Amino acid sequence: MKIKFWLIALILSLTSLSAVAAEQVKHRLLIQVSEDSVERLMAALNAAKFVQDQYGAPNVEIEIVVFGPGVQTLKYYAPKPVPDRVKQAKYNGIRIVACDYSMRAAKLRPSDMLREISYVPSGVVEIMEKEQLGWSYIRP
Repeated sequence: MKIKFWLIALILSLTSLSAVAAEQVKHRLLIQVSEDSVERLMAALNAAKFVQDQYGAPNVEIEIVVFGPGVQTLKYYAPKPVPDRVKQAKYNGIRIVACDYSMRAAKLRPSDMLREISYVPSGVVEIMEKEQLGWSYIRP
């Protein structure tokens, strides 16, 4: 009888925990930037900020994946307002990642880049894997 009681209690606890976990599901957005274009990067940052405003920053996970010629826009001497916008995006919880493969092809090192960004081995693979995990994907 005690085992049956504990089994029912365990099942109810797990059901409650899964309901709480379901309530905490975040929206996940992946944004691609693959052009050497400040305007394209600004469009991605604007889209990310808009989504945060719509859902509330704690309710959405956003990653901007920069690869190909796009990595040029994230160099430490990028024109204004890029450095300030990238810093603000990181402060707001938006993750900006640069493709290591594209950086090597462009002969860029992390020391050439803005400090606020992170790195992934391949931007294309990053997008593929995140889409397989259910992330929404846009290319502004």
